[in-house]
Amino acid sequence: MIKKIVVIALMLALFGWSLTLIKKTEPKQVVAQTDEEETVVQVEETLPDTAFSFNTQNVTTECSEGLSEMLCAVENAVKCTVKPDLENCAKLDLPQFIFITDPTVERPTEINYKFVNKELQPSGAIDVYTESSCNGGWFGLCQGTVIYVLGQSKEKWFVKDIYAIE
Repeated sequence: MIKKIVVIALMLALFGWSLTLIKKTEPKQVVAQTDEEETVVQVEETLPDTAFSFNTQNVTTECSEGLSEMLCAVENAVKCTVKPDLENCAKLDLPQFIFITDPTVERPTEINYKFVNKELQPSGAIDVYTESSCNGGWFGLCQGTVIYVLGQSKEKWFVKDIYAIE
């Protein structure tokens, strides 16, 4: 009889201890959900309907008026594609292939694009979709649907990668 009471008491103690562990981990899950919700809110900002056009003659270091920091990172990547020796390009965190100056690379001197979509990736990166056209080949990364993969470092947006969908 005493053995049964001891076993039941130990089972109840183990059950109680398990409940305290569950309660301790719940706030961490809520915080993680809150962080994701905040990120999703940032992604849901409206995209401008404006079509942007940059060429080697009109490229400046300032971002277009009304663009968020996230979309400004995309604009900077486009500007540095057109003119890699632009003053601020060396300071930006951009994919290194943007700076290739090989004469066999058909670098565009003009790029036109319009923002069409943004998606949050499970990794925390954000894909910004553009419809683009250009006057060069440039690895096929300036014609059609061009996607800029954005990351965030110290609350500053940067372009991690660029790829295109035919």
